[in-house]
Amino acid sequence: MNRLVIKNLTKRFNNVWAVKDLNLTLQPGEIFVLLGPNGAGKTTTLKLIAGLLHPDEGEIFIQGIDVQREPIEAKSRIGYIPDEPFIYRKLTGREFMNFIAGIYNVKREDHQKKMEELFQKFEIGDWIDEFSESYSHGMKQKVVMCQLFLHDPDLILIDEPLVGLDPKSGKTVRETFLELKEQGKTLFICTHTLSFAREIASRIGIINCGELKFMGNLEELAHLSGKKDIEEIYLKLSEESTV
Repeated sequence: MNRLVIKNLTKRFNNVWAVKDLNLTLQPGEIFVLLGPNGAGKTTTLKLIAGLLHPDEGEIFIQGIDVQREPIEAKSRIGYIPDEPFIYRKLTGREFMNFIAGIYNVKREDHQKKMEELFQKFEIGDWIDEFSESYSHGMKQKVVMCQLFLHDPDLILIDEPLVGLDPKSGKTVRETFLELKEQGKTLFICTHTLSFAREIASRIGIINCGELKFMGNLEELAHLSGKKDIEEIYLKLSEESTV
């Protein structure tokens, strides 16, 4: 079964296209990376899939479940990280993780074990038991990255996963995403980090003015653009997408 199906998805803000007639199908074991300039529609697309925004037109199906008609069931299948990591200021990181596990009805014995494994993997120290209001951006990003995996979602949506992370943590994230791909998970990632896209993407989409202008693997996009380096490919196709 297709992991994600988007049909004719449309969203406007004040008569400005944020997403326009988007059609996309993602399979299990695929990492799809969406690239585009600021304001192109990347974050809006993720929020529509996550059910945080309602489309003006179109349909979204997660494992065959209509996001609009069965929002709770659809959301139970996804993990989502926004572009700005959010943790309640007066909760510790551990309390926040317990809170998220409770929302998804993860058994305590299961999530406690997984939580400790994640803390070790992302090198989270004793600060996890301090109030999150004292956390740096990178510390918050590590915590929200860990909470993503507590309920073992099949579809993972992430907006700018590397922001605020040190190089070692960034490497851990890349390795983790590739492991998830091998496990049959589907990842939909928005980023401006082109080297990251090159290393992990099964397919890359380029969006501008709300429209998905180009899509394919790196070799296909290189052929379309006549370029080899991902930065040159992106710049060339982004320039063509404005014409």
